[in-house]
Amino acid sequence: MKKLLLATVASAALAGAASAEEVKLGIFIGFTGPIESLTGHMAAAADLAMKEASDSGKFMDGSTVVGVRADSTCAIDTAAGTAAAERLITAEGIKGMIGGDCSGITGAVLQNVARPNGMVMISPSAT
Repeated sequence: MKKLLLATVASAALAGAASAEEVKLGIFIGFTGPIESLTGHMAAAADLAMKEASDSGKFMDGSTVVGVRADSTCAIDTAAGTAAAERLITAEGIKGMIGGDCSGITGAVLQNVARPNGMVMISPSAT
């Protein structure tokens, strides 16, 4: 999981934030819904990887990586999950997305939000 998240950070850096002091990554998982008992650990793992990348001082000449969270609802409410992903990209300006965590919402967001916006998406659990 740690290597996967560090790869996401690296991909985000290559996606266009070369001179930024702060690189935002979206943590797009089901904080509500059928697997909410697992998502705290997923989010903590993402936060830890971002902290390690930032604390090393080696990421993009000392830039920091910060997580911006959004609830995918794990496909309980596809419209809400899609809107949350759109907010991460358009309003928050993320450079990469960790999630979704359930296959249904992940596929929908990949097809309708991430791909059209050129967004990198890496899921910790969707098939």
